[in-house]
Amino acid sequence: MLSRRRALAGSARGLLTLALLGAAATACGPSGPPPPDPLEAQLEAARKDSALASAAALAAVPALAPALRVVADERARHAAALVEELARAAGKPTPTSSPETTTPAAAAPASAPPPTVQDVIKALRTSAESAAKLVPTLSGYRAGLMGSISAACTASFTVGIPPPPPPHSRKNTSSGTQGRGTR
Repeated sequence: MLSRRRALAGSARGLLTLALLGAAATACGPSGPPPPDPLEAQLEAARKDSALASAAALAAVPALAPALRVVADERARHAAALVEELARAAGKPTPTSSPETTTPAAAAPASAPPPTVQDVIKALRTSAESAAKLVPTLSGYRAGLMGSISAACTASFTVGIPPPPPPHSRKNTSSGTQGRGTR
């Protein structure tokens, strides 16, 4: 006959064995680095867009330079918000200063032309689309942050940056009266 004490001791040994096997099995499972945070790519894009808009502002006509500086400042604020969120999610303190970024003007050879307004618009459009695609995959504050960034980028390239004036094309006429009124 099996005593109650022996039955309980046997059950305890069995449970302990199962617990040890379970812990060993999870330790042997695939472990690798966690996937990169999707906001890392958004941070990189914000920094690049800011540098691009700053470089374009230096080379732009005076009427467009202020708008490009606003875009550069706005994308720098996006980068700061992303740094804060990435630090919060990682459980790390927010850095007091952002890492230095290389501006396109410094990274490009001296013979390369400066970025144009169209380059900035294209970069903003890409950033807006990328952030918008992330929104449904995120939740809470992160989804709202990506939605705000997408909306801000869209507003910048559709409203904030006035389109450059079209190049003036002059038609040659045989009478030579172009540009003069006729009476």
